Amino acid sequence: MLVAGVDSSTQSTKVLLCEAGDGTIVGQGSSPHPGGTECPPQAWWDALQQAGEGLLSRAAAVGVAGQQHGMVVLDDDGEVIRPALLWNDLRSAAAATALIAERGGPAWWAEHTGSVPNA
Repeated sequence: MLVAGVDSSTQSTKVLLCEAGDGTIVGQGSSPHPGGTECPPQAWWDALQQAGEGLLSRAAAVGVAGQQHGMVVLDDDGEVIRPALLWNDLRSAAAATALIAERGGPAWWAEHTGSVPNA
């Protein structure tokens, strides 16, 4: 049985197709993402299609890992309205710091929301 692993990171999407029984690599593909701290979400889909061409259709199962802390903004119809802001965009660092201080510090945020704002 063939299984595929997909990694959609900040810089690229990578696909690895392996034999489930022994981990033998059967095929692999990669496709870059646009550089910078913003990315059109369609670019992630396009990179997956390119990196997975001829691989994903052969897999009985697929596992996916991806970069975290990217913000994709949608309108009321679920359509993307701007490029996604990635984890490495620090333009909002000062605003996050001010928001934390304004509302009682990191402990308050962690207790009430389960997370502390960051850039």
